[in-house]
Amino acid sequence: MAEKNKKGLNLKLYGVFAIIVVAVILGALTVFTFTARYTAFDPEKTAVAYVDTIVQTGDGYNACKNTLLSKDMKFGDFIRQNYINPVIYENYKPGDSTKGLKGLNDESLKGEKTLNDNGELEGKVIDAMYPFFVNLIESNGGFDAYDAIFTQYISELQKVRKDVFGDKFFNDEAFFTAFESNLAAYGESLTGTKDEYDANTGVQTKIASVGAYQEKYGEDYKIEVVSAGIAKAEGGTCVVNVNVLVNGQAEIENLPVTLQKIGRSWYVDNTSCDTAELYTFYK
Repeated sequence: MAEKNKKGLNLKLYGVFAIIVVAVILGALTVFTFTARYTAFDPEKTAVAYVDTIVQTGDGYNACKNTLLSKDMKFGDFIRQNYINPVIYENYKPGDSTKGLKGLNDESLKGEKTLNDNGELEGKVIDAMYPFFVNLIESNGGFDAYDAIFTQYISELQKVRKDVFGDKFFNDEAFFTAFESNLAAYGESLTGTKDEYDANTGVQTKIASVGAYQEKYGEDYKIEVVSAGIAKAEGGTCVVNVNVLVNGQAEIENLPVTLQKIGRSWYVDNTSCDTAELYTFYK
């Protein structure tokens, strides 16, 4: 359902709006990071934030920032070290310094299409990757299988990018731009969109669409995530039961979220949580 409801822009518009879209995404991520740090001192708030991030827009990617994956470094750096850099640099091992290394991100590898792209070709890559992205999320039951998702996505992205641009250049920006654009489109396939126009040019930047949530729960649906209480607590570990309410009615009850306390902060133990239901409750 997510894929068939997706409505994209004319590829020619990517050149005009690619920078704006990335800026909006980065701004949203900054707000999310601040919120995650603020709620980390309370296990119930952390559990609710984790589940809420997923159910509102299917965003298990940013939900990972509430997990143990982000306890030692920013989540973006975790992805770079473990998935992007090993692809870019030969013989790279997670944690190695990239200073002085030459790899697929070397400027000399940029072909004419890469050097002259105004955003249109990047838009083609993004659109080509979207069905693959949706299949990864749906076939893996969400982001619990993050290792498979990032590994397979990057491998496919390299192939698609090479086909479109005609060179083997690849860097972290290529991943984050494509992946986060696909993530945003996936969220809109659930929530729906409204017609939007650029204030300066009057060019339409987004086409109205009906999302999967709207189809099932109505145009003015409301999703709320609340804590049902701490079910179990032992030392630095606890389990918080979480409820998902749609239009005031419980769609998911007592979903267990396991957390660990490190220092003063609580982190979701993503290895002990099953979030698959959060991606299918509306079907």
